Amino acid sequence: MALLEFLIAIFGATMLLLFAVRMVQNGIERMKGQEFKRILTQTKNPFGAAFAGAVLAVLLQSSAAVAILTAGFSSGGALATASGLAIILGADFGSAIVVQILSLELDWIAPVLMGVGAWLYLKTDARNLRQSGRIMLGIALIIVALGFLRAAVAPIEQSDLLPSIERFLSADPLLAFFVGVVLAFVMHSSVAAILMIAVVVAEGALSLPVGIVLLFGANLGGALVPVWITRSMKIEARRPVLVNAILRGLTAAIIATLYTRAMISSWVHLLPNLVSVHLLFNALLLIYIPISGWIGKMAEKLMPVVEVDAETPMAERSLLDEHALESVSGSLSSLRREVVRMTNLSEQMIREVLNWYISGKLPNFSELEREGQVILDAGQGVRQYVTHMPSKKMSKAQFRRLRDLADYALSIEASAAILGQRLQNVIRTQHEEKQKFSANGEAELRAIAEQVLQNMVKSYDLLVDEDIEVAREIFRDKDELSALVAKSRKKHLLRLREGLENSIATSELHLEGLAALKELNAQLVSIAYPLLKREGQLLQTRLILDGKAQEL
Repeated sequence: MALLEFLIAIFGATMLLLFAVRMVQNGIERMKGQEFKRILTQTKNPFGAAFAGAVLAVLLQSSAAVAILTAGFSSGGALATASGLAIILGADFGSAIVVQILSLELDWIAPVLMGVGAWLYLKTDARNLRQSGRIMLGIALIIVALGFLRAAVAPIEQSDLLPSIERFLSADPLLAFFVGVVLAFVMHSSVAAILMIAVVVAEGALSLPVGIVLLFGANLGGALVPVWITRSMKIEARRPVLVNAILRGLTAAIIATLYTRAMISSWVHLLPNLVSVHLLFNALLLIYIPISGWIGKMAEKLMPVVEVDAETPMAERSLLDEHALESVSGSLSSLRREVVRMTNLSEQMIREVLNWYISGKLPNFSELEREGQVILDAGQGVRQYVTHMPSKKMSKAQFRRLRDLADYALSIEASAAILGQRLQNVIRTQHEEKQKFSANGEAELRAIAEQVLQNMVKSYDLLVDEDIEVAREIFRDKDELSALVAKSRKKHLLRLREGLENSIATSELHLEGLAALKELNAQLVSIAYPLLKREGQLLQTRLILDGKAQEL
């Protein structure tokens, strides 16, 4: 019975730890997700790239999340293999810093974070303040989960179970290493895995030598998580995560072997605790950064790009013509066709997702994931193509057209990200938990979704035919949709005040759906802004200066 209680307690504490880590990660992504791409792709120096990776890993509390972002940006050439590798190495070090911080005795701050975080999340409407509250709650739950782990381990450390496991693992270091690999991979979080190992060792349930070998294995297991997640991506995307896993695995295996043979054990034991060993190990891996350029070139030779198969569906084939780069008009025409192709793909995705709100039809999530990746690849291809276009030979009007098309390609990518990362999460949660909106709430969301579809059609038509009246209509529709969203939010809060059961149960889903639909619409209608501005149809400011409106 004691064993069953122990396993239940460990399972509950571990799941809470994973949930809390994911909660913090989601909060950061929702606040600053659009800035991550700029941060990662702007840095060309390997040391700068490593620093950017470390900062993002500290923010996201996950090196795997940074590795997956890096893989996405590497697909199509936005990031070179060397830069991607440097970012991931830096992210692993940043993740080790997170482990070091979270391993401190921070029980006193958990109630403060819970109180402030819950107040921000429940009592404020501003998006960033709500997400700040989510982050604080996540950090507090991490501290609570670690406390649960300590409490779960303490009663059983005097039993025969853990000493038996200890003897078993200490007698077979290779098995201990493999257990660490599996633990981190199954948990899909090296931060959570290392923290759990550190707590068990700190409580005396496992010895430090066994914990260190488990730790080295967990470092490899954490590196295998992005390898698994990116397995269906292009080879350019998989190169940096594969190289990182190989370097990390070889280094961990070598150091673990030296440690178990007592060749470096005396040095390792000088460190104050297990998390310090983890930090030092990840700092040691930074020695690969100066030679990341050479490693990247070797990886590109050993893992070359495979030519596109003739069986690739026509809709997924790029329309960018490399031969047209010699001509200004030809390259602009090629770019425009590719952006139109992206709009066709995104239209399919948007209709598939919004049909859930309009008709209750569950979208095909696997198909949406594939289409989202196609749009991501197309957007990266557009950026690469633009850098090779003869922009110096273009007139001002042609260069403006180039800029407008490239900007709209980014907006289409952003709309695909909103569909994949936000609206799909809302739909999955609602479907899996069998939650239903109130009748009025459902009607409001349906009306907004229908309006988004209408705006999408007008926006895509505007891409083909630059009609100023259509652009003005799209701009007015954007303001109307914002008003609809605001009105729905107010009505929803009134329903909460009245205590309607369905509204209370689906409150977060309703509000998140509204925010995502509004943001999706803003990305779709952004095509109208350059045309309106060029034709003098937009005020440069809406501020009231000196008591009256000023048109600058």
